[in-house]
Amino acid sequence: MRWNYKDIDYSKANKEVKDIDFLFYLITSASFIEITSNIYAKNLIEFYKEHPQITRWLEEVWEPEEVQHGKALREYVKSVWSDFDWDGAYERFKGEYIPLCTLDEFQPTKAKEMLARMVVETGTSTFYRALERFMEDKKEPVLKELSHNISKDEVYHYEKFYEAFEMFNEEEKLKRNDIIKVIYDRLKLIDAEDAKIAFKAIYETRTGKPFKEELYEEHKKNVSKFAKKYYPYNMAIKMLLKPLKLNKNLEKLTVPVIRGGLKILGI
Repeated sequence: MRWNYKDIDYSKANKEVKDIDFLFYLITSASFIEITSNIYAKNLIEFYKEHPQITRWLEEVWEPEEVQHGKALREYVKSVWSDFDWDGAYERFKGEYIPLCTLDEFQPTKAKEMLARMVVETGTSTFYRALERFMEDKKEPVLKELSHNISKDEVYHYEKFYEAFEMFNEEEKLKRNDIIKVIYDRLKLIDAEDAKIAFKAIYETRTGKPFKEELYEEHKKNVSKFAKKYYPYNMAIKMLLKPLKLNKNLEKLTVPVIRGGLKILGI
């Protein structure tokens, strides 16, 4: 791995960010989802079991790096919000989340699933890039460094999934409409159930009160405000358009549509 979460000095974090409530939920939710990547990795390995070069990379590189992201964010949460019971909340999260992690949610073909993975990596890499910018504004060096490292990892993962997509698509020969449909369908899942389950587990652990839907909706509004200011739209658009291999004229026509779609989705 290109970096190790144990080398980070979490004590140097600017503790003033502790008062940013939506950030607490955002980072803690991300730590839960990232650290549970081993479950998703097992499903991916099963889906691509006939392709050992892919399963080897998933097992030896992708899974350890994704899990490390979760561990790094867990250590950050425990350092900045030291009174929060991360372990207890995570157990609550796993109980509801893990039963949902099945092969049923995968795309029907190998190339399409790689496309879906590219959309996910686009989302994560750009999210952490936005977080890096936000932390620069807040003069918080530790989360800025973590976000930078994680974003770079996710871009690398995107490139590897793209290579695999190209390989599988030599046989499947997906049309542009097929590719656009997979991208659009996966983008719609940005407001996914896993984020809500994480928020619920964190809220109930933190407050001892039952979860209410309106609380999560308010949290999403705060995240949307953050995204509108810091989200790297051009980076996201470039990554989403890459598998379409558009010429420059078509790309100019498509960019505003995708940017508008991202904004509608609250990104």
